[in-house]
Amino acid sequence: MRYPIPITEELIDELFPFWEFVYGQVFPDIGREVFLGAEEAYSRSTLYMHREGSRLASTCFSMHSKTVPALAGFSEVATDPLLRGRGIATELCGQAVEDVRAGGGEAFFLGTYNPAAARIYHRLGWRKLAGAEVMVNILSGESPEAFLVDYFSGGSAEIVEATPADRLPMIPLLLCPHDWQVLDANTNCRSTRYATQKSCMGLYVRYQPIQRDGGAWFAARTDEGKVVGLATARRDDAGDFQVDGFAHARFAAARVPLLQAAIDAGAAQRPPRCYAVVSVEDEEKRALFETLGFRTTGAGKAFALDGRDVASIRMER
Repeated sequence: MRYPIPITEELIDELFPFWEFVYGQVFPDIGREVFLGAEEAYSRSTLYMHREGSRLASTCFSMHSKTVPALAGFSEVATDPLLRGRGIATELCGQAVEDVRAGGGEAFFLGTYNPAAARIYHRLGWRKLAGAEVMVNILSGESPEAFLVDYFSGGSAEIVEATPADRLPMIPLLLCPHDWQVLDANTNCRSTRYATQKSCMGLYVRYQPIQRDGGAWFAARTDEGKVVGLATARRDDAGDFQVDGFAHARFAAARVPLLQAAIDAGAAQRPPRCYAVVSVEDEEKRALFETLGFRTTGAGKAFALDGRDVASIRMER
């Protein structure tokens, strides 16, 4: 059965225990408020569900961006362990793909760490992205790498305060292999060139709490709604602001205004200390912060990349 979002509280109360039973925990990627319609203005979302009698057997959730209709994300693909091997999830996912395709979708992203599930997705057209536990289904048949090259074809971008409209468009940006090791220390985002990205639909929830906790975050957004850069200003326990950010290499001109927006957001609260923590190996990023008036004041906490720790420096303005 297909349930366009919003759905009822009663159905949500049935779904979350089911997902906890299947996964061993309830993933926070999609909050209750989304199922209740909080992001209707930004995306077209649908829950796909199969029952065996009155028993909930399998689910799939799709979110289709309204600002960048080419993009969609899939999550909550779950089947009762006692009912697996019957093709139920395959049928639900196939239906979801066809619906998003009919709406103009071109690239569908989902995260998976389950080899058995990955085999199902592969049969449906999904392919693994290098450096990530994420798969993408490109309906044109081109490779994920070719799609990303074409997607970030260049142009100009405007710096705006981020909104739920950026939930899906931020995914391609964060799954690209960037030259900088640490993309944003505030959100624990690393380049897939140096560390495995294990999240997809969960990327947005790394950024969302920053605003809720007194900070701010910004997007460099093209006229087409594509997110080509992100920056954050996170309030720490001392009330100071740690700033960070990055942009795609083809939109390098957005890096300074992005970081400046984060700096200005922190300064608007009160005259706090504004600082950044940068990998010692990200020399280009360190030089960029220096052009904005930051100076090295000591060592920071090491960054964990795949298989090794990398030292960092703290820079203050």
